[in-house]
Amino acid sequence: MKQIAIVVALCVGAWYFFIGGRKLDEAMVRKYYEKEAHAVYSRDTELLCKQLSKKAVIQSKTIMMGRTQETTSDREQACEGIRKSFKMFESVGERMGGILTIEYEYHIDSIDVASDRRSATVEGTSVLKMGEAAMQFKSSFTQRLERELGQMRLVRGDDVTVVRLGGRGAMSQSDFFK
Repeated sequence: MKQIAIVVALCVGAWYFFIGGRKLDEAMVRKYYEKEAHAVYSRDTELLCKQLSKKAVIQSKTIMMGRTQETTSDREQACEGIRKSFKMFESVGERMGGILTIEYEYHIDSIDVASDRRSATVEGTSVLKMGEAAMQFKSSFTQRLERELGQMRLVRGDDVTVVRLGGRGAMSQSDFFK
């Protein structure tokens, strides 16, 4: 009887590892972005890094003050970039008197779940504002998500980010989501 229970447990574990733990749906995709927003608000760089697959490839185009910089990052490079960005936010906050508010919003334009339910392609936009628009990062993105061992992970990301510094040049959220 004990051997049967072990065999059943192994079969269930194997099924979950190879099939069940890799399927996803639209609700799981939306939950991924909710977790991402929570991590941004709580400035949790490690949670943001955990959402990246070990095989992640992220192509970014950043436009700031008329200059364009294009980068391609793997998981480690992307995590280092996230850590540097949040350290920069902290530094700017200290220079602004110790308090720096962060506002973050995202909008999902479309979710295309693959027919085998192993991946989803997501298109959307996001806005990160620091210090009531002292600095603003507006991004449009196309991302491919997969489940790895029951966790949603970003496998491929293509994004374009426009960075604006405060003052009159900063656009409102409604201007971006037209």
